[in-house]
Amino acid sequence: METIIRVHPSELNSNLLTKIREFIGNKENVDVTISLKEFDPNYVEDLNRSVEEAETGNVISFTMEEFVAYKPKDTQ
Repeated sequence: METIIRVHPSELNSNLLTKIREFIGNKENVDVTISLKEFDPNYVEDLNRSVEEAETGNVISFTMEEFVAYKPKDTQ
């Protein structure tokens, strides 16, 4: 079962949390997702630049082990 609850920021209070808890009940396998529907031009610009760089092959890739062991140059 999936339910979407849309609220205005002014509705975010302890009463809303109580109602969500009542809705969930004793279920243990529950995901709660918060999705902001705002347009951030800087984020879109950064995302588009990242996509363009990936499409042109300008990327750095790591294995999981390399990623875990990676230390940026300024912290070495």
